[in-house]
Amino acid sequence: MNPDDDRYKDLIGKMLKLPLTDREIPVIADSYVDKEFGTGCVKITPAHDPNDFEVGKRHNLPELTIMHDDATIDLPGSKYDGMDRYEARKAMVADLEAQGLLVKVVPHAHNVGTHDRCKTTVEPMVKQQWFVKMDEMAKPAIEALKSGRLKFVPESFGKTYLHWLENIRDWCISRQLWWGHRIPAYYCEECGEMTVAKIRPDKCPKCGCTNLHQDEDTLDTWFSSALWPFSTLGWPKQTEEMEYFYPTDVLVTGYDIIFFWVIRMVFSGLEQTGKEPFHTVLIHGLVRDSQGRKMSKSLGNGIDPLEVIDKYGADALRMTLITGNAPATTCVSTGSAWRPAATSPTRCGTRPASL
Repeated sequence: MNPDDDRYKDLIGKMLKLPLTDREIPVIADSYVDKEFGTGCVKITPAHDPNDFEVGKRHNLPELTIMHDDATIDLPGSKYDGMDRYEARKAMVADLEAQGLLVKVVPHAHNVGTHDRCKTTVEPMVKQQWFVKMDEMAKPAIEALKSGRLKFVPESFGKTYLHWLENIRDWCISRQLWWGHRIPAYYCEECGEMTVAKIRPDKCPKCGCTNLHQDEDTLDTWFSSALWPFSTLGWPKQTEEMEYFYPTDVLVTGYDIIFFWVIRMVFSGLEQTGKEPFHTVLIHGLVRDSQGRKMSKSLGNGIDPLEVIDKYGADALRMTLITGNAPATTCVSTGSAWRPAATSPTRCGTRPASL
């Protein structure tokens, strides 16, 4: 509960019996809790909610995973073990009611993450991942902008760049996907020894076993693409291409990937080569639909430019894109054509105003 909630202060530090289980849980106080919502008390699930995870870290709570990867319940020995998540929730509500522990059920609007394609509810889970420690790697990238070796056009995006780097966290670079660069870590089937190597080892360096398997995770797309400016030129060898093309001069890109790509290219370039990959970043606007969304194939909200050309002419389309995609602006579709959105540099990334 909230530490400022006088109703429950005498309970802080005590233990409660968790209904439907044989476990006891501690009563903790944290300002994250909204004392005006519901009873003012909330059950914390560190392994299944990002905000609860942070609360759990602050109070050293255990991270108990109660779901399998297919979203069925993982509670061995309980009646809910193996049940589908939705069926388990119904069963738990019924059991709470049968035990006289259910006061009432009140529907309310809340934010639940859903997959952008299949619309399935996303269930957060704690998983072992690979991270890059960022405290030291961020410093040269910060210094590059402050020294003037790197600059943004418009300059205001330098603040976006610095804010992200100065508040950076360690970077999770592993992804559970079927495509991408496999993480070059190899595990011994005999003793469990892990080996990280550029080339798959023939045997385990610890026990000599030849039965090894590679980590199934892939590298984050942005980790791979951050290496692009120099990895495509023959790096780590000092090739003629590296000498001629790296570093280059100007990167032209949209403001939506300053965090994902621009910053990561800068600190990766400095870490691996000692040089920034470019000296200037020109930020242009984005073409969005009438709801402020980026146009994409998966959303099906794109517009065929050939249809616009047939209706308005190629010159009109070119002029619209040139004027609408000036630095820090956004171009919004109104159905059959594009027009600049009422978006200022300070509002970039927000939904454009209605037109």
